[in-house]
Amino acid sequence: MNLTGTLLAALLAAATVAAFAGVILLWRRLAKRNWRAVLGRIGVLGGAQLMVVLLVAVLANDYFGFYGSWHELFGMATPASTGDARPLVARASQGRQRLLTVQAVNGLNVPGGSAPEVTGQTQDVTIQGRITGLSTQAIVYLPPQYFQPAYARYRFPVAIVSTGYPGTLSALEDRLKYPYRLLTGIKGHTDKPIVLVMTQPSPTSVGGTDTECTNVPGGPQVDTFWAQDIPAAVEQAYPRVADGPRAWGLMGDSTGGDCALKVSMMNSDRFSAAVSLSGDYNAPEDITTGNLYQTRQFRDENDPMWRVRNLPKPPIAVLLATSLSGENDLPSVLEFERLTRGTPLHTSTLLRNEGGHNFATWNAEIAPALQWLTNTLASPTPAPEV
Repeated sequence: MNLTGTLLAALLAAATVAAFAGVILLWRRLAKRNWRAVLGRIGVLGGAQLMVVLLVAVLANDYFGFYGSWHELFGMATPASTGDARPLVARASQGRQRLLTVQAVNGLNVPGGSAPEVTGQTQDVTIQGRITGLSTQAIVYLPPQYFQPAYARYRFPVAIVSTGYPGTLSALEDRLKYPYRLLTGIKGHTDKPIVLVMTQPSPTSVGGTDTECTNVPGGPQVDTFWAQDIPAAVEQAYPRVADGPRAWGLMGDSTGGDCALKVSMMNSDRFSAAVSLSGDYNAPEDITTGNLYQTRQFRDENDPMWRVRNLPKPPIAVLLATSLSGENDLPSVLEFERLTRGTPLHTSTLLRNEGGHNFATWNAEIAPALQWLTNTLASPTPAPEV
């Protein structure tokens, strides 16, 4: 049974109703003044309250996308997270293995959604890393132009879009509505058509660990997975996407925003643009990450603010989004922008009057952020006149 979705919530709702019905039916029988009756009253009341707590927790998890699976909830990693160097070399030598497998093809839940040339198409895929051996689930959105004859020779830019941690992959499509917002922008002639690769900060094979998109010493090489494995898999599976850094970007909220900024700064030969919504601008270590960095030097190298203060600025463009009231990252955003003025690292900001670290804020930021990103990325081929 999945942690998310309606089945678990429905079962818990039924159990909650049954528990309260049991309290009502058994209360008179448990009204006696002896220790058995007292324990019985404690048991039925505690059971009913436990069902309420579990139901509220599951509903909150579905709404906010804290955990996407039982593995993430209980912090269980799979053997693929060991990062052993020898099998990585073996995997890299396997040649033209299939790196991306399509599991399901879906239309958008909008009028005309069954016609890909009108609304585009989403594909549920599995990405296998040829270099790192890591794997992950993703959702690829192909815009309607991908299916239109006029764009047959056009090479589409690509953006890797990520959730926060913990989070659910489905939230990118259902809660944050990236495909719908991009389609709306394309139809409104504010956004250019690009391919979206929607995924999570930590590869699925890593399990319940927040890797912060880091090449963990002796562990999973997640930065390499993002910067090399995902692009290689997408370019192999979709030959009409563009290659080269000017055509590739990153975008995400919370931890996904951390990854977008850090990975673009550390891999400017692969990416030219990044959007960070409510990012942290540091290299966090806590109970969800464990000891990612092991040395102070390596932690500094994975800290975007340290990099912008101490290392040459990479030739990329970034958009940093936050709120003037309600979020904690405003000072970091303003400092980052100040430190990059007049440098090859061009920083733009998206500042709302107020907003917290939540879906409501990100939903308000995604449309203008996508507009900025799609107009910043560049295709090597001219768009057709239609």
